[in-house]
Amino acid sequence: MDRVLEVVLDVVVPAAHDKKKANAAAGAPPGSPKPSPLAACLCAALPSLAALPDARERVTTVAFDRGGALSRLGWRVAAESRGDTQCVVVSSRRVHTPGVTAVAPVFEAPLDAGGITHAFFDAAPGPFREALGAADDLAPAVTLVATRSRWQWPRDGIDVLLTLEEDLHQDTGNANGTDIAALPELHELRVSAPWPEGEDDGPVVDALFACAGDLIRALPAFVRLTDAPDRAVAGSVTGDAEAVKAEAVDLAGAVTAEAALVAIGRNIGAQWFGNDAGVRGSANGEFIHQMRVSQRRLRTAMRIFSRWRDKTWVERLDPDLKWLGGLLGDARDRDVFVDSTLPALAAADVEPGRWDTIREAANAQRLAARARLREALASPRYALVALAWLQWLDALARRARDARDAGPSLHSHAKKRLRRYYERLASTQKLTAIDEASRHRARINAKYLRYTIEFFATLTSRRTRMEVARTLARLQGVLGDGNDAAVALRYLERMDVEPYQLGFARGWCEAVKRYTAKEGERLLRELGEPKVTRGARGASL
Repeated sequence: MDRVLEVVLDVVVPAAHDKKKANAAAGAPPGSPKPSPLAACLCAALPSLAALPDARERVTTVAFDRGGALSRLGWRVAAESRGDTQCVVVSSRRVHTPGVTAVAPVFEAPLDAGGITHAFFDAAPGPFREALGAADDLAPAVTLVATRSRWQWPRDGIDVLLTLEEDLHQDTGNANGTDIAALPELHELRVSAPWPEGEDDGPVVDALFACAGDLIRALPAFVRLTDAPDRAVAGSVTGDAEAVKAEAVDLAGAVTAEAALVAIGRNIGAQWFGNDAGVRGSANGEFIHQMRVSQRRLRTAMRIFSRWRDKTWVERLDPDLKWLGGLLGDARDRDVFVDSTLPALAAADVEPGRWDTIREAANAQRLAARARLREALASPRYALVALAWLQWLDALARRARDARDAGPSLHSHAKKRLRRYYERLASTQKLTAIDEASRHRARINAKYLRYTIEFFATLTSRRTRMEVARTLARLQGVLGDGNDAAVALRYLERMDVEPYQLGFARGWCEAVKRYTAKEGERLLRELGEPKVTRGARGASL
């Protein structure tokens, strides 16, 4: 096995297949195993696929990485069973760019009755042995069972390999191996191609993204940042894992603004794609909230780095990301209305029970907004814009890598943007004296400054990271409460409510907006000026 680059997609909704037509198009020779409806559909939609001799087989994969220690260090140890063959496979898996993984073999050896022993690893490279030592033990972490099909897929002179793993099942630990829980409607597609040492990655990555686009158009397929074994080890194969929150941005190695944007994009991508499956498959509204936050962070990043809003961004990405953001915003606003604002409004009334009917109607509207969002995230439009963003980020990373120290200094860029957003916010007129739209703009400016500090945290002073950021978070929260009241009133004005209730709501919402404006003024007076520390910069590339 040579080093390869790999893109992973999930097929989460079965397509309708014309089995007879698909089987004929698959061109399976007499006596060979018939393809599944999904495999046959792929062959029908993509006639250039050429099935390999061992094109369809049952595969059991046991990942040995309890706690995910090896995965976090970029290694995988797995035992694979295919028919009568059992072997242990050790590989290196590194993020090349988000959505593209570099997979390099370490070794593969037969697995005997004694199981995995450290003797297998004697010839392994030092970094892997060190990682193995950092893991607590080499105990089985998860067992996945699937039916695997493989095809060669020539593309633009690149020997692409397409691997389909259907009906992924997870062994839940029964001693007899019979307690197997199906992962609902989960099938995985892996698109990979050789990437020899020293060769340009560009043609390979371009071919992989082109193939992924064809798969999305042929099936309801969606790109993922990691494959099923990695997600299973992390406990996030299904949509019921915990929502992924934003983590600190790692700017190590970034000395230019362009390189910093790549690092920020990696960070945003982890939050975005860590939550989209949960939005599709879970009733937990926190997935919606965190995915919306990822999109707001992305839009803020592209304001901070407006120089890199190229033609692809403006014409291809921006319209569909605004569409996605609108759906996420509507679903999130209705969650807040039903779960927070409306209960607080009812509790302020002497007869809170009279609001129960309105809450039921509001909840029905919330469920409808969620359904619209789930439908959008199950559409080719979403799948294609997600893929296009990852491809745009990969192209940006290539330019940043090739340019090295060329381009605007990260230090100067961060200093200018922090000053701009601080001055814009600090110049806000008294919040109690301006209208609702102006207070909303002040809230947005607070969000811009807060996210800018978070993106450039490693370049700022400790006081900026701690005190200024904390004040901004409180300011954003307070003004957000006022905005939630305004949104609630707009919803109520479009609902069938009693005149008394509408009048009560108007008075209550006005009181909330006045209080939050007054508290916002106090926080603005406390807000210090953010500082970029002298000489701060990322580590050299």
